[in-house]
Amino acid sequence: MIESRLVVTKETPLAPRGMVAAEHPAGARVGAAVLEDGGNAVDAAVAAAFAMTVVEPFMSSIAGAGTMLVYLAERGECVALDFNGAAPARAHAAMWRITGGVSGGLFAWPCVEGAANEHGHLSVAVPGSLAGLALALERFGTLSLADALAPAIALAREGFVPDWYQALTTARHLDELAAAPEAARMYLRDGHAIHRPPSMDEGDRVRYPDLARSLELIAREGPDAFYRGALAQAIHEDMAAHGGLLTREDLAAYEVHVEAPLTGRYRDLDLAFSPGATGGITALAILNILDQLPPSQAGWQTTGGLHFRAEAVRRAFRDRLALLGDPRHVAAPWERLASPAYATAVAAELRRAGSAGGPGPAAAGAADCTTHVSVVDRRRNMVALTHTAVSIFGSRVVVPGTGILLNNGMIWFDPEPGKPNSVGPGKRALVNMVPVLAFRRGAPHLTLGAPGGRRIVSAIPQVVATLVDGAPSLQAAIEAPRLHTEGGELLVDDRVGEGALAGLARLGHQVVARHETYASMNFAKPVGVRVTAQGLEAGLDPLRPAAAAGY
Repeated sequence: MIESRLVVTKETPLAPRGMVAAEHPAGARVGAAVLEDGGNAVDAAVAAAFAMTVVEPFMSSIAGAGTMLVYLAERGECVALDFNGAAPARAHAAMWRITGGVSGGLFAWPCVEGAANEHGHLSVAVPGSLAGLALALERFGTLSLADALAPAIALAREGFVPDWYQALTTARHLDELAAAPEAARMYLRDGHAIHRPPSMDEGDRVRYPDLARSLELIAREGPDAFYRGALAQAIHEDMAAHGGLLTREDLAAYEVHVEAPLTGRYRDLDLAFSPGATGGITALAILNILDQLPPSQAGWQTTGGLHFRAEAVRRAFRDRLALLGDPRHVAAPWERLASPAYATAVAAELRRAGSAGGPGPAAAGAADCTTHVSVVDRRRNMVALTHTAVSIFGSRVVVPGTGILLNNGMIWFDPEPGKPNSVGPGKRALVNMVPVLAFRRGAPHLTLGAPGGRRIVSAIPQVVATLVDGAPSLQAAIEAPRLHTEGGELLVDDRVGEGALAGLARLGHQVVARHETYASMNFAKPVGVRVTAQGLEAGLDPLRPAAAAGY
């Protein structure tokens, strides 16, 4: 049978001086305007991230979490900022009642009574977003916090017309939002319907006046307004009224961790990943395993290459889920997992096995619950910033009178006690963010990242490998078919073809073919910027509103 098929791509002209790639056009435009006005990559990334909390409210929040990599060209130095959420001081390993079964939420954890770890006041972790973005600006930027917030304030106060993606995402979560009165008032038209995107008419205009006032307060008083001042008090009171654990003392005690990145290499590319309890170490482990094969045998174009990719992802996830947690609380073999020697041993084991590993857990559910910004400026400073509210619309808790959506970062913890990633007071969970910077012969080459839950962790190494091993452009590498597994089902983009899917099944994989559309989220959605001799090249997910802007 002959059938039509949709073929989608994106084209971006090369930018000679600076470029911003983001998951939303408004973020790209705000960031590019900052670059054109003389700001650096950090200025652009922070301003874009603030703007995107307004136009993508289901993806990120000033009360969210994030991971940021910064390359400072003048110093030749990379730094990593961890501003991920922390468990409140009153949290403890046995705080959840396990009811049996597997959650259908963002992660395939055991079910918790009332899904209290997934939404509502008990799901809120101590937010790090505002602290992290403000600290990055203070240490490495040139803008004032007020100037960086100005575009976000204007969007919140003056309003914007939602796009099809916001309308679709809101419609899919209409029941959940309607059940949360303040979230319904904030994000639904008249408290019960979506704001309509442009069609034959101009579409609705969305305004967030409460959020605008909160952002203006932060612009005047700095992060203390949120962590110690009036906003902290409002959060504290709302938590106390609804049985939440987060307190003003938790907010005041929050610290951003600034440290050296995790470094590695794939072929001739030097890589900098987010360290610690992020997706960086698992992404590097996957690349280390793929590096054991020649490019012709490690790609997606053959059944053998797909099989080896699947086995590399499966093995890296097995280690991740069994061993890793907050390094300040959990002893784990970090150096061994990141070492080429370990990858050599694993690759040899995979070759001997010859077929897929035994059954394991189903792949975790995915939801487009995060955002990413990649920036390169005229001095070739680079930023990779992954920023999240965690699940779609976070905890669904909007603090009354503030317009501030709170994260649901407690979902990142394994709800069962006694695991490396179980809940503990002050502990940071194992998160999925994988911002990455890359260098070729010491020169800046690439900034990349993605939203997509745990599927980010498998996506980023596949994009890097596809790019290095012969893709003609970053856009082509991002558009190439990918797969994901955590030990059980193997999700495979059906564009690999029926022959490859059948071949993987013969090798013992539990193949689940997935067809990606505008409405689906089977795989992560990377965006990035590559430095070439001809100029700065964008790579964008073709099925989302992701966009690049530069000058």
